[in-house]
Amino acid sequence: MPMYVALTYTADVDWTQPEYAEEMTEYTEFGAAAAAVIRGGHALYPTATATTVRVSGGKGGEVLTTDGPYAETKEALTGFYLLECADLDEAVKVAATIPAAWAGAVEVRPVIQF
Repeated sequence: MPMYVALTYTADVDWTQPEYAEEMTEYTEFGAAAAAVIRGGHALYPTATATTVRVSGGKGGEVLTTDGPYAETKEALTGFYLLECADLDEAVKVAATIPAAWAGAVEVRPVIQF
């Protein structure tokens, strides 16, 4: 069956903090309800913990790192689920039940399997 990644875009917060416990309960409930198609996934720490890597001059060039995300936005990439679904329609149906879709966005992309 095809695999899809569901990228969650939400407020850029630290989901491990107690004030987000209620919202995390919603994610736990989603995980239980969609367990049949979830093949992996994780929440991400806030973008302030990110390191952006570029290689100047292409392969073998100078490695340049920058603290923080690639771009600042109101909503940030905050997690992902790897879904195994029959088709895009099923993946979209599942993505619509991810709590991030209710106040942020969920981007669904097919995965290229090598």
